[in-house]
Amino acid sequence: MSKRYSKLIFIILLAGFFSFYLSGCLSNENYTDETYTIESEKAKKVTASISIYIGDIAISGNSQQPLLTSEFNYNLKQFIPKISYVVQNDEGKLKISQEEKTKGLYDSVENKWTLIFNRTIPLELNIAMGSGDNRLDLSDINLTGLKSIMGSGDSYIDLTGKYKDNVHVYLIGGLGHTTINLPEDIGIRLLIDGVFNRINCSGFEQIGNFYFNSGFDLSERKIYITIISGIGKIDVNLI
Repeated sequence: MSKRYSKLIFIILLAGFFSFYLSGCLSNENYTDETYTIESEKAKKVTASISIYIGDIAISGNSQQPLLTSEFNYNLKQFIPKISYVVQNDEGKLKISQEEKTKGLYDSVENKWTLIFNRTIPLELNIAMGSGDNRLDLSDINLTGLKSIMGSGDSYIDLTGKYKDNVHVYLIGGLGHTTINLPEDIGIRLLIDGVFNRINCSGFEQIGNFYFNSGFDLSERKIYITIISGIGKIDVNLI
């Protein structure tokens, strides 16, 4: 057998070997579905800190009695979420985090979080998101504040709820595309900062780095939003 032919056979076998890995044949395909329900334990307000490094997250509100109804779907043991909740001085502290570990090079990743919060308990959200798609429908939550760091995935944030008090929002953009929906019938003030500023916010009046909707001065309820743009694109819509 010639050296040239032997080399060709070796390349074909090597390519097949890597294809075998990349197809996920050696990954952990033991999918786990877990559900957790957390009672409010008579907390009058709650701060929830959520960190997900790899995977998709969906957050919404509902009228159910528990503080949180959640579901976690994953196929790697390292994605098991850590959950803790304590109440001190009538304030609940909820923490949901994914341990930051590097997945195997050839692992097929499946990690999805679904979090449904009580719609009446005042809730402040602190969210760190990594690589994955994120859907934050906060329109049916008694939101008091939001701090969010977005990663490399696409994000959707709905802030069109009938919030009882003023809401302060701080967003740090990432690499992906972020869509933010805001209510047109209450006061909105945007403060936009960043290097690239790939932000589309038509319908606002600009004064320096500040942007105001037409009803800002007359509205009793207001949403104050600070956006630090990343490399990705951000679309801000008045609904």
